[in-house]
Amino acid sequence: MIVAGLDVATTTGVCLGEPGQTPQFLSRDLGQGKPHELRFSNAMRLAHELISDHGVEAIGIEEPIINPKRDSKEKLRLLFGLVSSIQGWAALKGVPCVTFEVGTIDKHFVGAKLIGRDNRKRAIMGRCQMLGWNPQSFDESDAGAVFDIMCAHQSPSYAAQSGLLLSRRTG
Repeated sequence: MIVAGLDVATTTGVCLGEPGQTPQFLSRDLGQGKPHELRFSNAMRLAHELISDHGVEAIGIEEPIINPKRDSKEKLRLLFGLVSSIQGWAALKGVPCVTFEVGTIDKHFVGAKLIGRDNRKRAIMGRCQMLGWNPQSFDESDAGAVFDIMCAHQSPSYAAQSGLLLSRRTG
């Protein structure tokens, strides 16, 4: 089974591969400064590429973080629209697509909910490198964390190896 983890934004980080194997990383520009509708279509194109060209059978997405003091209505519309575009294409193709809250991803991948954007980014990149993975950006390493939790949800043997099953029993 090929799984993809996505950190969806204007530059979307992607991590894909089979559970237990060293994943592949890439980034996609969804259209900085372009109209939302074009960016939504680029998100659908990305989902199409992952499913059709890479054989992805399950997609995990980092749920957008909402900061009411920082985010405008248009930014929220864009972020949720990008995610919804990917979810919609996946649904059309019968591919499971799950969103995960940032705290849940952090707890799974680095063992704790992390405070502070920079602290979080460094910890996730460090964990990827410790696993022998080679993300080229924080977008890609964030996608790696999503890939890891999605693999755990799709593969019981991977979940046991990654510790997710134990954390469910004790948490």
